[in-house]
Amino acid sequence: MHILKAGVIKSGNFWLHTILHNIIDYSDFEYKSFIENQPIYELAKTWDINQLKGQISINCLDITKNAAFYRISNIFRYPVDDMDDYINSSTLVWSHSQMSSNALTIMQKFDKVIYIIRDPRDVSISWSNFVFTPYVRRYFPFFTVDETDPETYLNNNLKTIVSDWMNHVGGYLKHQKYLHIHFVFYERLLDNFDRELEKILEYLEIDLDEKAKGEIQEKVSFNYMKKDSQNHLIKGKLGQWVEILTDAQKEKVLEITTPLLKLLNYPLNNQIDSLPELPEKIP
Repeated sequence: MHILKAGVIKSGNFWLHTILHNIIDYSDFEYKSFIENQPIYELAKTWDINQLKGQISINCLDITKNAAFYRISNIFRYPVDDMDDYINSSTLVWSHSQMSSNALTIMQKFDKVIYIIRDPRDVSISWSNFVFTPYVRRYFPFFTVDETDPETYLNNNLKTIVSDWMNHVGGYLKHQKYLHIHFVFYERLLDNFDRELEKILEYLEIDLDEKAKGEIQEKVSFNYMKKDSQNHLIKGKLGQWVEILTDAQKEKVLEITTPLLKLLNYPLNNQIDSLPELPEKIP
């Protein structure tokens, strides 16, 4: 089986990737890794990138409109010369790529495509905090050239972040049926992990016993994972935007994202009394 996991940055991608990796480990499927068999991998072991546990072993794929690249973090990037070989050598692939005709062609080669969605207001807050972590400040200082703190960054970049969210999420929703994408909501994972795990297992057509499912839940709990990825996993909460965003910022988000927020049943006011969900029919 070859699985592509995708989502907007800071939407819970590492969490979902870890869940899927554990599912594979507990299943009968063999785990294959393209990146671990590349010459750069041994050199990457010497790099000071401890942002995520096992970061250099993640099969990251960037798909542009006319090319595709494998990478290690954002430090190393190289063209994929044979996509079929890349996919056949990778059981689980991570991508933040936006939908495009090239992405569509490549993604249909995978057996399964799983996409994670998170409220764009929480995404914007998480991203604004992330760009001030030691890892980002060291390797990508250009992110914060004109800002001195997360609050300033958030205010200056909010429109761009939520606009990117609209384009990214909307592109995958549009091709949900064609690619048979399974959508996972970050908020639903937090609310009822057992139920969402069952849905993922059903989509992957994998049966695990209760003991295995219990051990997976423990291994992917926020407190367990944060021990090894403190700079990446900061809070792991939902609805932060209610208290953090100003009224003006909330209004700015609604001006851009209201149609998609409504479609996905995200709240349009400060009252969070329901969970997001896919509509029965996606326009």
